[in-house]
Amino acid sequence: MKTFETDRLILKKPTIKEQYDLWNILKKEEVNKYYIVTPKRFNNREEFIKELNIWNKQKEFYQKKIDNLDSDEYKYTWSIFLKDNTVIGQITVQPNNDYPNDQKIRDIGWFIDPKYKNKGYMYEAASVVLDYMFKEVKIEKIETSSAQINISSWKLMEKLGFKRIEKINSPYLDENNNCLPGYKYEIRR
Repeated sequence: MKTFETDRLILKKPTIKEQYDLWNILKKEEVNKYYIVTPKRFNNREEFIKELNIWNKQKEFYQKKIDNLDSDEYKYTWSIFLKDNTVIGQITVQPNNDYPNDQKIRDIGWFIDPKYKNKGYMYEAASVVLDYMFKEVKIEKIETSSAQINISSWKLMEKLGFKRIEKINSPYLDENNNCLPGYKYEIRR
């Protein structure tokens, strides 16, 4: 996996070293409610959040995720660091669940520590990743979605050149475990 350096950031392959800090970012409800889809094995979001808060269980999950990056040629994940080596978020490009056998179509997701929002960092990171995916990996399209109430995410998608293609029931749940209304987006090479 390629490392990127921008004016203010370094994007590199995840290591277990920064996962504890990323886990602490993901534990923040304002982050996880729009980034983490509740796995089907849980009865509700509360049950899942309780497990999310146990580092020993999560550490094992993160280590497997990192180990699998070496063997999965279609999934890319970068930890996002400021140049002072502070980890502030993560970005992942992976096969799209709607097209599991088409490696020319991908999905993208990201999260950032809320104290670094609205400073252009995620735009900077996503721009270099999109450029790489289209020019070097040679994918043709990325489809992704956002909950309608996650305004900063879909506004970022639009700033990056994504086009809104339809309204959907997002995979994100409200406090009553109902799907939040969402938007589906795409960007083509």
